[in-house]
Amino acid sequence: MLSIGKAPRLARRLTTRNLGNLAVQRAALLKRVYAPFASPKKGSPEYEDLAASGRVWEDYFQPGDSKRYKYDIMQKMFEPILKEIDDLKHSMRLPERSIIESLIAEYAHQSVEIEDNMLHLGDSTIINDHLVSTFLKQNDLGSISAHELSKAVLPNLQFMLPNADPSQLAELRNHIIACHWVAKKAMQSPDTPGLDESEVKSLSSLIVKETDSEAIYSAGWGKRVELGDYRQTPIAAKSNPLRIFPYHVEVPALMKRFFEWRNTKKDVHPLILACQATAYLLFIHPFPDGNGRVSRLVFQDALIRQGYIPVPLRGVVRGDYLRMIRDAQDGDPSEFVAKILSTQLEAMQTFRARKPREGDMEA
Repeated sequence: MLSIGKAPRLARRLTTRNLGNLAVQRAALLKRVYAPFASPKKGSPEYEDLAASGRVWEDYFQPGDSKRYKYDIMQKMFEPILKEIDDLKHSMRLPERSIIESLIAEYAHQSVEIEDNMLHLGDSTIINDHLVSTFLKQNDLGSISAHELSKAVLPNLQFMLPNADPSQLAELRNHIIACHWVAKKAMQSPDTPGLDESEVKSLSSLIVKETDSEAIYSAGWGKRVELGDYRQTPIAAKSNPLRIFPYHVEVPALMKRFFEWRNTKKDVHPLILACQATAYLLFIHPFPDGNGRVSRLVFQDALIRQGYIPVPLRGVVRGDYLRMIRDAQDGDPSEFVAKILSTQLEAMQTFRARKPREGDMEA
């Protein structure tokens, strides 16, 4: 029998041993991924060009390959539900502004809640209503660029929730404003690929404005990163040590090709593409912080432009969401795709039931 006094020491040894094993596995995986760097001399023009190209990481993981990551299988598997969704979309003549705007408070709330923001949905509704009647009424988002919005002076809402954490309050405010801007711009540009690189970088700046995340851009080692710029250091995930993100020098080239891929990808359904693009973008993890929130803005934009509804994933908490993304990046997107499609179908059916049909109105 193990004595109580020895148990903590054994647990520490086991934990240390496990961490050591993971470190060895990670080092071996990095060696495999970056094997092409064994040939050119470090610091040589050939070495630097290879690093800046991002091709080594991309060629190993191929995040845009729908067959490798089984999105082609998802499309076949969920063909009936995709058809039902598209039939509803055409009958409802989506996107409809009132439907999309009615979901912003909840969509923004879930996006920050996934990042451990403790404010409630009711808080998000109150903040959204206030912003709609003040800041958003005074500023025509349809005529403002993402860059201009990221530099705008945003209202201090602490008086509304005096006991709220200032950073979390700013985070929710920022995301609500960003969601309104995305919705407005997306509805102005139906059937187009989506936000461009400069817009995504500006939105990444907006969502961390006046939050604790700002400190991450200037803290730690490496070159200082301005808000909206890509990270300047390597990263790793504590929760998943064997996840290999690209090195920072690879990020600019990878992001350029991500948008090229997104803009030209035509062989999968738009909803399947939106799922793959989310996992792809989070695999690159381009920003020092806010990657999840940015990816959900890109997702929101993609759905609206293609005539779908950006619906909150009800019942999904942080752990669920991270697991679905992790599995998708490991080649099993089934849970993520199923959740997105079932939520989309349920939302369309709900809004369709509420909407008066032609001929239903009294003469």
